[in-house]
Amino acid sequence: RGNHRSHVLPPVILWAWERPEDLRFIDPGREGVAYLAATIALSGDRISLHSRQQQLQVPDGTTLVAVVRLETDRNDRPVLSDGQRSAVAGIISRIGSIPAHAAVQIDFDALTSERAFYRALLHEVRGRLPASVILSITALASWCTGDPWIAGLPVDEAVPMLFRMGADRAAVLARLQAGADFSLPICRASVGISTDELRPRLPADRRIY
Repeated sequence: RGNHRSHVLPPVILWAWERPEDLRFIDPGREGVAYLAATIALSGDRISLHSRQQQLQVPDGTTLVAVVRLETDRNDRPVLSDGQRSAVAGIISRIGSIPAHAAVQIDFDALTSERAFYRALLHEVRGRLPASVILSITALASWCTGDPWIAGLPVDEAVPMLFRMGADRAAVLARLQAGADFSLPICRASVGISTDELRPRLPADRRIY
């Protein structure tokens, strides 16, 4: 399941978003931290970068995953040019190449019209990252089942997000409750859950975000 690189990540990884986080209580032998390092917004022919402003405290030896959130302006649609893609890839690869980071994770709810751009972006990021750095993406649960457009992407893991699922929620939960797994192998290494929703039945032996 997934790529061999992702096996170095711990079995539990806590997402830490843009707020002050004191996670010095975790056991770095079992738990890692995926923290929001930056948000990149695309609109028209422009990109803007917002780097993390809030303090993050973790124990020595904690496995760190740098999360980069991509957002596209729904009113001023981005042109998704080669220049935008190259600039975004450069930012992500620089963040992922920081020695403290075991992995970089891209969080992008790509619309159907944005998928070609995202696919090309991931190929460029992978080409720029050191071979030892894990490339992870979050994935809508539907991308791992009935709409498997992410098959063949150059990523080490795709983390199906089993919360805030919207219209697909009932079908995805019924599939998991019946003991079925995600159809794409790249989605079978990890799952993402939220502590403020009931935990669904999960396939065995998964990394939990």
